[in-house]
Amino acid sequence: MNGIELALTRLVLNLVAFVAQRLPLRAEVLFASSRDRALGPQLAAVAEALRTAAPELRQRHALAPYGYGLGAKVRYLLHLIGATWALQRAEITIVDNAWLPAHITPRRQGSSVVQVWHAEGAYKRFGHAARETSTAADGALSDLIHGGYSAALVSSEFVRPAYAEAFRLPLEHVHATGPLRGAWLASQEEVARRRAALIEQYPALNGRRVLLYAPTFRGRGSERTTTLNIAPDTIAAALSDNWVVLIKAHPLVLISGHLQHPSCMTVDQRIPVDELFPIADALFTDYSSSIFLWSLLERPLLLAVDDVASYERDPGLFFDPRSSDSIGVRVSSAADVAAVLTGSGGGVSQATYRAFAERYLGPRGELGGAAARAAALILGQRRGEVQRRGEGERRSERQ
Repeated sequence: MNGIELALTRLVLNLVAFVAQRLPLRAEVLFASSRDRALGPQLAAVAEALRTAAPELRQRHALAPYGYGLGAKVRYLLHLIGATWALQRAEITIVDNAWLPAHITPRRQGSSVVQVWHAEGAYKRFGHAARETSTAADGALSDLIHGGYSAALVSSEFVRPAYAEAFRLPLEHVHATGPLRGAWLASQEEVARRRAALIEQYPALNGRRVLLYAPTFRGRGSERTTTLNIAPDTIAAALSDNWVVLIKAHPLVLISGHLQHPSCMTVDQRIPVDELFPIADALFTDYSSSIFLWSLLERPLLLAVDDVASYERDPGLFFDPRSSDSIGVRVSSAADVAAVLTGSGGGVSQATYRAFAERYLGPRGELGGAAARAAALILGQRRGEVQRRGEGERRSERQ
């Protein structure tokens, strides 16, 4: 977003906010995102927990991905006008990504904006924690982005400082609740049940071993790309016929080319990657935060991170895959992948995997209660805001 676009957007949305703030707050929770037109897994988990804990709270959605090009930007601005109105009227707003109305309009007294982020753990740097050129990747919005939050909910005590830095929040406003998605991966029975369902959905995988190929992306905005230094076709050719390379692109970036081998199979990129984990015998990725939930399965992990030195400089890393407490095996070629998968278990150490999972996701026995803990914390903040709002109104009446 350039300076002119930001100035015009701020003018319009702050005018909307000024009018909306003249009206009373509504007892409702707004779920907002610029990632998709449907609730992401973190938002969906909190929504369900809040429906259980506080059924009287109305739930509203403001969901639309940011667009590029003049027409898309105009449509997105029209969406933001309604979203800003909803933000300024709701007692609680919950977001899973950077979200413009929260950053460029003032947070209304008596309301809260809670960031639940769309990934567990802390791998690559983002937000205000990014380094070098990535710090300016948001253009004119760089200094404002990730502002306006009252709290952030994260997966473990260990990652709280990373999110405090990324969101410029006091550490005491960053709360460890556990992972809001994927706790079921710690249950062998649930994993087996979901594996059976996936086999029914994808019968071509029945009786074959599966390498889930799920790299993340480089770049920002319209310039995002997936770097395929080790192409899926090449991996499939290096493996025996009983292997399938199941290709799952990042939701924001297509994977094109190198998909002609008969043992390569592509799935809908909109499927959350962790929902495919039960059917995967091994995971191939690079700088994806999916590795944190994957660690619960204690299955082979292959990391294509030959550019880690440059990636460490820009955008930077919270977690270094070269460290002694890392999981997974670093690979540089299809031959490396084949050697790992035909070797003795891909370097899986149960003790290392479990220590890694506890560090980034919290105690294994407490994983299932994360969404309920998140709902309780959000509702506790709401009660505090209601109490403070009531005290403020009483002071005004006395004056």
